[in-house]
Amino acid sequence: MQSKWIGALAVTLTLTLGMTAPANAQQAATIEARTAPSGVAVTWRLAQPTTEVAFLDTDIIRTLWTVTTPGLSLADGVVKSDRPFDTFEILIAPDAAEVDRVYMALARVGAGHVLYGPGLALKGMDAELTARPVAGETALPRTDAIKGYAYLGPEAAVTRRDGGTVVSGASVPASLSKLMSDGFLAAQTFYGARLGRDLPYQPVLIVTTDGPGPSTFRGDVTDTGVISTRFFGASWDSPDEDVTGPLSTFVWHETFHLWNGHGLTVKDGDTAPWLHEGGAEYGALAAAASSGVIDDAQTRTSLAQRLNGCRSTLGNRDYDPRRLRSGSGVYDCGVVIQWVADLEARKASQGRRDVFDLWKTMLDAGRAGDGYGVTDFRALLPADSGIHILLDGPGADRWAGIEARLATLGVALKDEPGRGDYRRAALFHMNGQNCTGGSTGFYQVPEGIKLDTTDKCGVLAGSPVLAAIEDHDPYADAEAMFFAVQTRCAADLPVRYRFQDGRSVEAVCKAPLATPKAWVITAAPSLKTRSA
Repeated sequence: MQSKWIGALAVTLTLTLGMTAPANAQQAATIEARTAPSGVAVTWRLAQPTTEVAFLDTDIIRTLWTVTTPGLSLADGVVKSDRPFDTFEILIAPDAAEVDRVYMALARVGAGHVLYGPGLALKGMDAELTARPVAGETALPRTDAIKGYAYLGPEAAVTRRDGGTVVSGASVPASLSKLMSDGFLAAQTFYGARLGRDLPYQPVLIVTTDGPGPSTFRGDVTDTGVISTRFFGASWDSPDEDVTGPLSTFVWHETFHLWNGHGLTVKDGDTAPWLHEGGAEYGALAAAASSGVIDDAQTRTSLAQRLNGCRSTLGNRDYDPRRLRSGSGVYDCGVVIQWVADLEARKASQGRRDVFDLWKTMLDAGRAGDGYGVTDFRALLPADSGIHILLDGPGADRWAGIEARLATLGVALKDEPGRGDYRRAALFHMNGQNCTGGSTGFYQVPEGIKLDTTDKCGVLAGSPVLAAIEDHDPYADAEAMFFAVQTRCAADLPVRYRFQDGRSVEAVCKAPLATPKAWVITAAPSLKTRSA
């Protein structure tokens, strides 16, 4: 990060936060952020002395925040001192890892950073945030940064175009930067025409290949109109084929959130995130298909993956809303719900209406009222909607009912599990056999397959990177690995793992491993629709 300073070069970013503290709480704070050698240094100045202040957002991970003011400490989101203080400074280092459904406090963007403003706000205080760029740096956005993400870094990384500003980290390949920036602008044009709302700000897209992982790529959006997209690993000039499909619509998904996730209240954002996340993911598929970014074969592949993922998440159990509050099921089942709603709307209107009409109706009402949620969405569906089969019917009948309903909507399915289905079935089964609580998933990382396992997972604890299971590569030889694990489990024998750190373990398997059922879509109506 450059550290030259010229006079009083600065950009002031201000917003008054709503008061939530008792009457005797402190009433104001000024916050100043500036570049530091290993991150961003932030200084808080309070209106009056105190011995303790607490951060407003308790979800932010602050383990890499270091208080540099002598005599003060930070623990559990609270800054304390034995003596009154009215100023303190914290050095914020970039977050070490992505965490599901939690905003990153700080992420690296080449020589710059993207800082999450709400993570700096203090309980009971109005706040004014000032970013102070030095020579060669800039800060974006220029207003309301404390409401969301703010970029502080080299001006050379910034490209200003009609419709938005794009920030690309120094290590971002030109091909990736173009894919993201072109999609960002095209998506705005499409959604603006179909959803009918002019954005109240100039959106900013931030693209960095300095993401900490373990997610291969991830993005989120804040109320300032800033989209932060973070890529992990070093192969983004020629990504793996498993990545290229989702990558094509990634920025279209994030851009949809400028309409359905910000500027109005999402009533069920925490309890039913499948609505706004599924809406963004399916909207991205339909918009990208309609704009020629992806073809019908690619949409069928993506929809089949979502359908199978939802089937894996819900299984044959009666619906439990807790299963769709985190993890991939939020997106998988969210897309299936939107797909069924879209096909039903198109069929009932002879193609005159589609899912974007449903969203426009709901968003218009939400902006005029108290927001939108699941009840509002379901009120727009026909009484016999297939979504009732998914969410309300008996779990044992769910998938036969969904298959039959999709058939009436022109979708033909064939049971044909692939490499990913075998991998997912084996790894989830073994995690379930060995974990008594905590996260039990896995990630694809540049080194291979990395388990997402806590200390409650026996010999699989600690999120190891896998080298082999029963002498098979769980990525390249997933099908052979699956059948080897299935054989061991059927005989009540332990399954042998090798980790990339050199360790070998034997994981218990006391239950049979069922062969996965996974559909491919052999025929389906095109998602292409009108762009205005």
